Amino acid sequence: MKTKSTFTIIFFTRKSRSYPNQLSIYVRITINGRRSEMSVKRSVSQNGWDSSKNRGRGNSENIRVLNAYLAQVYNKLLQCHKELIEKDKVVTSDAIKYRYLGEEDDSKSLKELIASTMAI
Repeated sequence: MKTKSTFTIIFFTRKSRSYPNQLSIYVRITINGRRSEMSVKRSVSQNGWDSSKNRGRGNSENIRVLNAYLAQVYNKLLQCHKELIEKDKVVTSDAIKYRYLGEEDDSKSLKELIASTMAI
C-alpha cells in the first residue's frame, strides 16, 4: 500500500521585537501536516520582503545575498530530507530540522539493536 506524504519548505517573516521596521525571517518545514519552525538568523526591512515569493524584494546587493542564503538553506534542508530517506530513518519535520542544525539523535532502532547483538 502506497501512502501519500507531503513535504514543504517555506520562508516567512515575523515582526522583529527589537527593531520596529525590520522583519525576522523563519523557515517552516511541514511533513504530513506536522510543522517545525526555526529562525534563519536574518532580517529584512518591511518593504524588502515579497510575501508572494517568500524571498527578498529588489535587486540590491543585500537582497541578492539574502536570497542566495535562503536558496542555500532550502537546498540544505532538501539534502537532509534525502539523507533521512536514504538511511531509512523516520522522516519528520523535527528530524530534518535537527539534522540541519547538527543536533541529530543517533539512537538506534530496535531492529538495528537486535541485528548488532546477533552479529556478536
